[in-house]
Amino acid sequence: MIAAAAQASFTATLERHVAAIPKRDFAEIEATITRGDRLELILPNGKRMTTRAEFLAFHREFFADKSWSMRFERQSLIEGKDIAIATYRTYFSSSDEGKPVNTSSWLTLTFRREGGEWRLVHDQNTRIPAS
Repeated sequence: MIAAAAQASFTATLERHVAAIPKRDFAEIEATITRGDRLELILPNGKRMTTRAEFLAFHREFFADKSWSMRFERQSLIEGKDIAIATYRTYFSSSDEGKPVNTSSWLTLTFRREGGEWRLVHDQNTRIPAS
């Protein structure tokens, strides 16, 4: 029964985090990430950020842009006692100088249990080349 509760707790946190992105819900994103200083974010262009402050600054700016939409399809989920990893295929739509831009990426989110709560500690996006 304890394992089932832990699974539900991780799944609930994961779903909160992922749902917050297309809603541009900064408070919800902040509520699901590590409380520590180290949080790795790797963007599809290869840019790497390594702190919680950088992660939050990026999302504050990203969410301020209202020209994009994003959807997620879960591909896999692995959960251990203190670490869990979820992989999604993402579909991102925006415009660049009035021209539509549609891209797809692999998004891997790694959560760690901190004080009994699941918290994001690593977020990596890898662009999928257009076919």
